[in-house]
Amino acid sequence: MSEFRITHEIHQVHPDIREKLTTTTIEAINESSSRSPEDAALVLRHKLGEIGVHMSEEACLAAVERIRQGKTLRFEIEQVDDEADR
Repeated sequence: MSEFRITHEIHQVHPDIREKLTTTTIEAINESSSRSPEDAALVLRHKLGEIGVHMSEEACLAAVERIRQGKTLRFEIEQVDDEADR
């Protein structure tokens, strides 16, 4: 199962980020329903960027494919591991 992780710090600044991500994702996929998965992923990536969320093309494509298969997206909140960034 694909999970999309959100850092704890973002969630503290934007407590409604999960709802925004879900709403924006569904809107982008609905808008691009007649497009290829790759094109829909680009639309999704652009729309997420408009709300200040940056996801890789691969993650956007995975999200599009999950939604189109009737699966749900699950956004996880996790703390940033400062050691991993070094």
